[in-house]
Amino acid sequence: MDRLDRISIWVIVALIISSFVLTGGYKGEAGPGRKAQKRLAIAEVTPANGEVEKNIKVIKNLIESNNLDKAEILVKELMQKFPYEGEPHMVMGDIYVRKQDLLKAMPEYKEAVDLNPDYLDKKTSLFQGKKLKVVVNEALEEVEKRINSDAADKSAKEERKQIYYLKRRIAGSCG
Repeated sequence: MDRLDRISIWVIVALIISSFVLTGGYKGEAGPGRKAQKRLAIAEVTPANGEVEKNIKVIKNLIESNNLDKAEILVKELMQKFPYEGEPHMVMGDIYVRKQDLLKAMPEYKEAVDLNPDYLDKKTSLFQGKKLKVVVNEALEEVEKRINSDAADKSAKEERKQIYYLKRRIAGSCG
């Protein structure tokens, strides 16, 4: 063994020891300024989820009783109150589907899937992939008819982009 070999071995040993020290020293530890902030974030999320779940149950009962206008008002309030929750967007898409307005449902479903990708994961209880696949295919047919009748319709082309985006997300989802 020459001098270069010995130096490289000592450097490797020093790197291994320093990596163990760094990873072992910070395991599960929050920074001094983040600990209180982290507790506040957890406290905010937990009641919000409970409140959203209660409101969603009420809204779903309204949808089943075919009181779509009142359900839509409640969902819009929820979306303003909890802008980073995916469930209100998913329910709003369901309301638009019930109203037979598939093209308005697409942006809501897109937002719901962006906020919570578990809607496309078969292994979760939130899975909505089959429903979304059917609705997306029907909406695509509707948009294609609009584009075929008026090729200069830019809004239809934008809607088609959203539909293709959802199709890609559904195709690339777990399962």
